[in-house]
Amino acid sequence: MSTTEIENRGIDNDFFNFLCKRWESAPIHQTMDIRLIYLGPGEAGIKISPGREYTTIRGRLHGGMSAVLADTAMGWAIITTGHTCVTIDMYTNYFSPAYGEKDLIAEAHIIHSGRRTVVSEAALYNDKGELVATSRGTFSLKRGNMEEFE
Repeated sequence: MSTTEIENRGIDNDFFNFLCKRWESAPIHQTMDIRLIYLGPGEAGIKISPGREYTTIRGRLHGGMSAVLADTAMGWAIITTGHTCVTIDMYTNYFSPAYGEKDLIAEAHIIHSGRRTVVSEAALYNDKGELVATSRGTFSLKRGNMEEFE
């Protein structure tokens, strides 16, 4: 995916390009074909078009897949601030099913940032723009060089 397809919502261009390159190098993003929609200071939007292999017998997207998408979006909202992080905990509320072979979009933003931890929220929408789930996570800020982050 080219950086021209990803919306920059106010991040320094050099840092934005750096983040987009790091995104492309993550095996999970490639394996699950998770795509970046936008990045802004403290916010991120991502999308997946999951195949049947991620669904239940009835064609519903497995809840764990939705959780992966929410966790990824929340983590990347934090990464846009120049910090790396690891998930401490998260919970997800499911309101209606998402289905395989349909787009699922996660939009995340930071709601509290401390010295050691950050709390982020994500909303997941189906291909019709309907809210299907929300999630909130607490993340530990990881010390170290941004160039080395995974």
